[in-house]
Order: sequence, then C-alpha cells, then structure tokens
Amino acid sequence: MTGKEWSKFCKEHGVVVIDVNYKNMTHEDAIKFFDLLNTAMGHAFARKYDLETGQYEDYALPDGATYYEDDMNKKIACCECGKEITYGASYTSRIILDKYGFGYAVCKECYFKNDLKDIVKKG
Repeated sequence: MTGKEWSKFCKEHGVVVIDVNYKNMTHEDAIKFFDLLNTAMGHAFARKYDLETGQYEDYALPDGATYYEDDMNKKIACCECGKEITYGASYTSRIILDKYGFGYAVCKECYFKNDLKDIVKKG
C-alpha cells in the first residue's frame, strides 16, 4: 500500500495515525506523547451488535464499564448510558459485547429499552 493509499484509507475509515519523530523530541514532548498513547491504549472498546442489520460496529465504552466483577456491590458504569450502577443489580447486554462475545453490564432501563427492542413489541 502506498502512502497515498494509506492516507485515503485512514480518511475513509476515520483512522487517526500518530506519526512522531521521537529521536528529536524534547523530554517534555516525549512525556506528552506517551501520555497521549497511554490514554489511547487505555480506552476500552467493544463491539455493538445492530439488532436490525445483524452487523457489528466498534463501540467506545464509558469509563467504568465492565463485564465481570468479583464484588457484586462494586459501583460501575452502564455500558450504554454511563450511569453509575451496582454490578449486582446490572443486566448482561445482548448488544454490547467484548471481542469474545461476553456481554457488558448494563442498567435496567437501557436493557429493556435497547437490548430487548427486537423481542418486546410496542403496543
């Protein structure tokens, strides 16, 4: 793939490439760069299943979202709305999944509003 083809691909798919000449960086610039990389790598991503199309898309999780905890009383974030909930009172999402297919913890409201919309008929 040529440089032009790579640039076109990145623009079409919303890919951001960080290209840095680290050999000529100042210490302060290096710290900023590695903080940026740490933030990017630490952000959690999942897959969101579209119930209508049957396709998956990448999904950025809110901070604190999880699919497993040892402590049922731990405060976590709903994987859909980000609201703070207790892990033990959460539901398992059918549509927001990790790369292996495990559902993330979701609040009751989001579960019934989004995860079951293909099952629950509006009447």
